[in-house]
Order: sequence, then structure tokens, then C-alpha cells
Amino acid sequence: MDGLLIDGKIEKDRVRLYYLLEDGKLIEWVDERKFYPYFYVPFELENEIFDEVTALGCSVSSEFKKNLFSEKEDKYLKISGDEETLGKLEYRFNRVWEDELPSIIKYAFERNIRFGIQYETFGKEYTPLEVEDHYFNESFGNLIDKDPKKYYYVKKFFEVIEQPMPRITEDVAKKFGYDKDRMLKAIYLSRITNTPLASKRMPPSYFIKALYYISLKSEGYIIPTAEEFAKGESSRGVYGKAALVITPEKGVFLNTYVLDYESLYPSCIDVYNLSHETVNCGHSECLKNSVPEEKHHVCLLRRGKYSVLIGALKDLRIKYYKRRGKDGDIRAKIVSDILKNILVICYGVTIRIKGLANPSLAESITAYARNALKTAWKIALEEGLKPVYGDTDSLFIVNPESKRVQTLVDRVKSELGLYLAVDKKYKVCIFSKAKKAYLGIFEDGKIDPKGLAAYKSSTPLFVKKVLKETAIELSKIESADDIVRARERINRILEEREKDILHRRFEVEDMGFSVILHKSPQEILNSNVNAQSYQCAIQLIDAGIRLRRGQTITFAKVKPFYYRGNRFTVKPINFVKKDEINIQDYISNMYTMMAQILEPLGLGKVSTRNQNMMLSNWFE
Repeated sequence: MDGLLIDGKIEKDRVRLYYLLEDGKLIEWVDERKFYPYFYVPFELENEIFDEVTALGCSVSSEFKKNLFSEKEDKYLKISGDEETLGKLEYRFNRVWEDELPSIIKYAFERNIRFGIQYETFGKEYTPLEVEDHYFNESFGNLIDKDPKKYYYVKKFFEVIEQPMPRITEDVAKKFGYDKDRMLKAIYLSRITNTPLASKRMPPSYFIKALYYISLKSEGYIIPTAEEFAKGESSRGVYGKAALVITPEKGVFLNTYVLDYESLYPSCIDVYNLSHETVNCGHSECLKNSVPEEKHHVCLLRRGKYSVLIGALKDLRIKYYKRRGKDGDIRAKIVSDILKNILVICYGVTIRIKGLANPSLAESITAYARNALKTAWKIALEEGLKPVYGDTDSLFIVNPESKRVQTLVDRVKSELGLYLAVDKKYKVCIFSKAKKAYLGIFEDGKIDPKGLAAYKSSTPLFVKKVLKETAIELSKIESADDIVRARERINRILEEREKDILHRRFEVEDMGFSVILHKSPQEILNSNVNAQSYQCAIQLIDAGIRLRRGQTITFAKVKPFYYRGNRFTVKPINFVKKDEINIQDYISNMYTMMAQILEPLGLGKVSTRNQNMMLSNWFE
């Protein structure tokens, strides 16, 4: 009877495991071998505390463990007992190790079992079935000699992922609050991180922490405390300089290539050997290996544990599952998405997650990422290309020759060890001077708006429709000469939409601004703030409509009126009549929200003095 191990529960000195059968039945199995939760303390223990530990029924044993930073082996005392007693005891020690690692994960490690794996015999140790794959060997065979530690983890994770997967039906998935695809994702996440399926409500950092901690334990290291991981450095908020964004060149550009670094932050962690113990390692011979623009250095003598772990997951995704997913393999696409979700937080956890945070490590990751974008920009100029915008991991190049693009990619790989690839090609791309805001239009006419005021989730549908009409005209541009004609057509569109507003030729529903309430109803009612979202919420509450924090509400701008002794300028969208709409506000809003597109086209700014001025009157 095959069962998928999905959960476990510590019950004093026993562990209850839960196996899922294909028919949806949940089988419980109790491991009768005694297991006690534990943590480690310094070897030197005062007699008074030792007596207290033993009096409470805990056992004390000694173990040798390696120190992550010094590589030296030290002796520690292992305190084992029931979880409630350990919880009371840990505050008696100046230092405690491995107290934050959940006991069920420690149990899985000690018993060599793995969650998310199907077993023929309940309680059996995890012994992976042999997995042979020609494509895998082709993709990773070179790592055996080049980076054996990374190959070990790549092979290990591949074997775990490729173990037989039971058939999951929609009915079974529903029992656990999933649909079929999400259930499969949960199982793969469980087997990759060796965490119970019941951990689905945990924050993403929980999984990457479990992965890293168990990898350290498997190599004989004691898991450092949060203070040791941070090397005694205090939190500096958002460490160092932020990601690099190069101000765009304002204008309308044809045939724009977007080149992306694949998994830039994970790649920097891997390629530049960035880990808690390798950044500022202190070896005199490593001081020369300095981090760009920072007062840090990186070890040349040791392969970083965090670096190799993240590198293995990154390579497995990019070189295997992502490619197979693009070829139509649905299962590979699911695995690729799970690996991406883990990798996307590998930098963020070094900033803010206790037990992974390290200021110098976080600063080094962003420093190498900034250097990567700067270097790509510099090489592009040297190769006669025209870069017009850069953002974190993306470089925008106008009308490049294919050969020069390939030369850029090759030089980046040679000089930085990073992979740059063409991600998108825009037929037309428009930049204002604002960072992180542009409109890309593909060859088929589809639009790719990024950071535009006219396309925010809160923006009225009326304005979004104007943006879409504008994009249709822009998609007709084939040469620089067509830009002038596109301007004229866009001018006429905006004149007509302005007339539509003036003559109230619109649906009230299309004029709604949608916002999320970040305060509770009671906080809003007690507030002196007269924000438009609060105005809307107060009217809804007074109408007997129950609201909650995090709820989305929609309002329209209306002619000013007095309510509860205050001047209000909005009403809930369902309360609004067409003749109440403040048409002057909407005309102004339309031009303001469209400014990021209009200005690069050579159009001036709307006059706020004469709201009835037509667009044709303010062409530059």
C-alpha cells in the first residue's frame, strides 16, 4: 500500500506520520522509536544549570560539530526533552543553537525520511530510486570536475524531484484546499525543501531557511545563531545602495530589444561565491577580491554553502526544468515555477529574515548586480550599440545588429560569468524621463505597459481605454516618419475623448477609481484624514455596508458637496448619477495619467488654468 508522506506530529517521545493514499485516505503511522526534540548549548555548563536540566527529565549528551565560519570542530552539549520543557529551559542559557529549526524537520533529518515522497512501507527511510536522464547528463556533466559541490546538490535535488509522483485527482486536492495543479506544486515544494505539506501557510522564507539549515546539518555543521549569521552586524534596513536603474532616454524608439540577465541575484550569489561565511572571510589573501563599490571582500579559498545551494537550484531551473517547460512539459513547468519562487527570495531573506540576514552579504549581492548592469551598458557602447534604458537586470537596446548583440552576450559571459539573453523585442517602445515606466508594443500589436499611471489597477477604465486606443495608433508606426502621423491621430482621439467627457458620453462605471482600504472601518471613522478613499468608505459605512481592512472599494469624482460637516469630492461608484460627475477633474486626470506617453511624443503639458482647452491647442 503506497502512501505519500505529507505531514508529521511530535507527541512527547513519539512521532505520528501521515501518509496520503491515492484514493484520498489519510493513514496515520506512529514511530515507536523514541525521539526527543533537542537544541545545542556550549560544552561548558554550570553545575546548577546541569542539575536543573536533568531534574526536568531532559537528557544531556555531547557531540562534535563544525563551525561554519572557522571550519573548526568544537564540542557542544545536546539537550533533549519534550518541547514544552525545552521551551522553558532555553532561556537559562546564554547561547542556544538549532532551537528555531522545527522539531519535525529535525526528526526527518535524523530518521532520513523525506516529505512529499511516496513510500511502499510506512516509516521506511528515504532511498531514492535511480534516475537516469540523458538530457540531465548533457546539461550538468561538466560540473562534476568544475564544481563538484554544486553537482552534488544538483544531482540530489534532481533525484528528489524525479521520484515517482502519485496520481492526484481534483477530489483529493480539494480535501487539502487546493486544485490539482496547486496540490502538485505543494508536493514538489514539500519534497524539495523536506517540509510537511501542512506548512503551506508558512512564509516563503520558512522554506529557504529549512533548505539551508538542513544542508548545513548534513555536512556536519552546527546551524549558526541569528547573531552569528549576521556576524554581529546590526540591521541597517535596506542595506547599501539599491538596485541600479539607469534613467531612460526620453522618446519613441523602434525595434527595441530587451536583454535580461537570467536570475541575476541568484547568479551573483553563485558566480561570485557569496555566502555568510565567505563575505569578509578575513583571510589576508582574500582581501584583494573586493566587492565592487563596497568595503567588502569575498573568500577565494572556500566554496560558500549558501552560494552553492542557491547555485544548484538556479542551474537546475534554468538549464533543465525551465527549458523542458518551454517545450510543453507541464510537470517541468510546475517544478520550474516552484524553483523560481524559492530563488526569487534568496536575496531578500539576507536583508530582513532573522536567521538568514547579514548586512554585508546583502550589500555584496546588490553590488555585483549593479556592476553587471553597468558593465553590460559599457560593453554595449563599446560594441556600437545604443542602450537607452537599464533596470536592475534588464538592458534596452534600440535597433541593434544581431551580430553585435551576440558579441555583447559573449563578452558578458566571458568577463562576468553571467548569462545575458534577449527576452523581448518591441516594435515600438516609449520612454518618458521617469524610471520604471514605459510602454512597449509588440509586433502583433499587444501592449506591455510598465509602471504607467494610465494603466494602474486604480485607474478608471475610461483612461485605460484611451491608452489602448493610443497604443493601436502607435502600433502602426513603421518608421520615424510615421511618428508625426501617429501624433495627429492620437490628437484626434484625445479631442474626441475630451468631448465625450464634456458631453457626458460615458458609463459611470468606467469612471471608477479602485483602491484598497489599509485601515479598519473604525480607524477610518475616528480619523481626521479627509482622503478620497476615506470619504468613500464613510459613505458606505453609513449606508449599512460592512467593510474590512484590505477590501477594494471604488469611487467616482463628483462635484464638491458637504457631508458630516466636511467637504467631500467623491462618492461610492454605485451612488453616483452621471450628472454629478466632475468632468473638469476627469479631463485633467486623463491628460495627467497619459502624460508619460504624450510627452515623449512631443506633446506639451495640459493647462490647468483652462480645463476646456483642446489637445490640439497645446502641441509643442
